[in-house]
Amino acid sequence: MRRSFTTSIRGFTLMELMVSLVLGVMVVGAAVQLFSQGVDATWVVSQRAEMQQDLRAATDLMFKDISLAGSGPPALAQGIELPTATANRPLYGYAPSCTLLNNCVGVAGAGLPYPCSSNVGACIPTLYGIIPGYRMGITPPGSATKSDVITVVYEDTVLALNCYTVAFPPPPPTVNPVTFTAPPVPPPATCILPPGLVFPQAVDDPVVGLKPGDLVLFSNSAGQALAEVTAAVGGGPYTVTFINGDPLWINQSGAAGDLSGITVGAGTVANRVYVITYYLWVLPDPAGVGAGVPVLMRQVNGQMPVPVAENVANLQFTYDTYDTLGNLLNAAGDAGYSTGTSFNLIRKVNVAHLTIRSQLAGSRSQLASTRGYQSFDLQTSISARNLSYQNRYGQ
Repeated sequence: MRRSFTTSIRGFTLMELMVSLVLGVMVVGAAVQLFSQGVDATWVVSQRAEMQQDLRAATDLMFKDISLAGSGPPALAQGIELPTATANRPLYGYAPSCTLLNNCVGVAGAGLPYPCSSNVGACIPTLYGIIPGYRMGITPPGSATKSDVITVVYEDTVLALNCYTVAFPPPPPTVNPVTFTAPPVPPPATCILPPGLVFPQAVDDPVVGLKPGDLVLFSNSAGQALAEVTAAVGGGPYTVTFINGDPLWINQSGAAGDLSGITVGAGTVANRVYVITYYLWVLPDPAGVGAGVPVLMRQVNGQMPVPVAENVANLQFTYDTYDTLGNLLNAAGDAGYSTGTSFNLIRKVNVAHLTIRSQLAGSRSQLASTRGYQSFDLQTSISARNLSYQNRYGQ
């Protein structure tokens, strides 16, 4: 008798298939959500890391400059009178091609005029170790308040210009060209050289030498005066020209405070001076659809400004001023200038807001959980040591 076998070919029921499909969708959905959250977290962390790096780079450079404010000849801390011709008041924070780049401080096409030594009477433009620019910057995108500008001044200690003998043309008093003669070999003990050097660098050295736009402080028995280099330096002995019509309007032959007023003085010593200005500028959006990228700029003397960090969305300062007895006079954005306080009484710079934002907004990266810009806001204080201790040691 033959036994017959039957094989079932029955598959999944519709109910089983639906349950499996639902479970599969749930598992896949959970995996996608977990992956999306991981991508979001990675994006947020990378943006924060980039902001921290940019902020660190900006603060390292800016705080170093602020801490050096007023270093060098005592006149830099006390204040140096500049030419007083009213038609061409000396400027700072200005580059020759700033109109083209649209990165001038203040009004496009011009820099900021040096502050007066007093807010009453005739204006005598004065160079101070720190020059506040309260609300003199741009209004950053997304802000209703103008940003601040800050300018610090100190002596260059890299180029040993003070080791050279300075000679002006013979009378009648003129200033062009000024001749710099190298010291003998070996240099005298009064020639202080940077570490590693046995002889001062050439005045026309391609790396550290004088260039058009540099500022030189001349001091002798007749006083001191600031002048701007206006042409390439000629070699041996080195000739440097300081003609009128310079971009910063520092050279004003015949005006009080100009270099022409001290050419008859004896024992002239020259030092290169750095006048460094920090301000915000907006880099236009290449597509022309956005508000642009706010950039922290750094300009030295009359040279071209350079970007320090992008996406710096705010820059504001206050300044502590003290009298000779150590009493606090002001803690204000203009250092009390509006009430008659002189800038040479500034002893501490307070960073009220240094705000940096992320490179991208969440809405542009299609991450719903991180819409809008991330940002860091830094507040700190910096003591300008050469200003803080000058009175204490009788300088």
